[in-house]
Amino acid sequence: MNAVIQTILIGIVIGALYGLVGLGFGLIMGVMKFVNIAHGSFIIIGGYIAYWVFTLWGVDPFLSIPAVMFVMFFMGLILYRLVLSPLLKYPRAEMRIDKSLLVTFGVTWILDNVVTMLWTSDTRSIVTAYTGTTFNVFGARLGLTGLIGLVIAVLVAVALQLLLTRTYFGKHVRAATEDSGAASLSGVNVQRTYLISCGIAAAMAGVAGVVIVSCYSIAPSMGLSWLLTAMVVIVLAGEGNIAYMLPAGLILGLIQAISTLFISCAYQQPISLIIFILVLMFKPNGLFARGR
Repeated sequence: MNAVIQTILIGIVIGALYGLVGLGFGLIMGVMKFVNIAHGSFIIIGGYIAYWVFTLWGVDPFLSIPAVMFVMFFMGLILYRLVLSPLLKYPRAEMRIDKSLLVTFGVTWILDNVVTMLWTSDTRSIVTAYTGTTFNVFGARLGLTGLIGLVIAVLVAVALQLLLTRTYFGKHVRAATEDSGAASLSGVNVQRTYLISCGIAAAMAGVAGVVIVSCYSIAPSMGLSWLLTAMVVIVLAGEGNIAYMLPAGLILGLIQAISTLFISCAYQQPISLIIFILVLMFKPNGLFARGR
């Protein structure tokens, strides 16, 4: 019984992280209809910034989140200005998706090589005084870093949802998502809305990177793996369905964790891809399409 509870706790913790990873990717895809292949690299860069700050100045990785978000926000602005904004000349969403796939793949290649030059290709992780601290939960053990990561994921998801539903900027985002032309005629600065949305998406990728380097480990080559996870989460939640990104991540995390009770842990990634294919085949609008 304890093994089952332990597995469920692990699934919840990693599932919350999956939801956090999918938030930024889903925001850009839902608002601007761009597929940002560089999202995984942004996650890794956020983790390396936290690692760098911890190594040089001893700043706790979770306390460095505001600084990481600030840096990543401006990286998102640069990505939009230099790479994504020229693609807005294509009026059809299908063309934007195709072009964004190509250009952001090039950005990924550049960023991964820059990260490798700065920090080498070695796997990095942050070990703090409380890294090994655990709590007893119904006879199972829950790590303190995992609990903090879970709380951060929930807070970020709630904050983003409040931003999109309770602020004027959120109204602008929703208007631009529905019909950018009509929104522009109504007085919405669509370009600025896209710019800030891209910055927010990059900032959330940075937060995910901090949680990953604190709870697990990072390397320049891991960006693709986290990108695939973000894609699976978006398929489960439904494109643009930001409110259900965290629940979708929890579902994915629980399925992966429970599957380890029956098969090897080495098959977690293939399980994610199988779920990805099945949902695309039978629920292409996502598991939460009725709530959209």
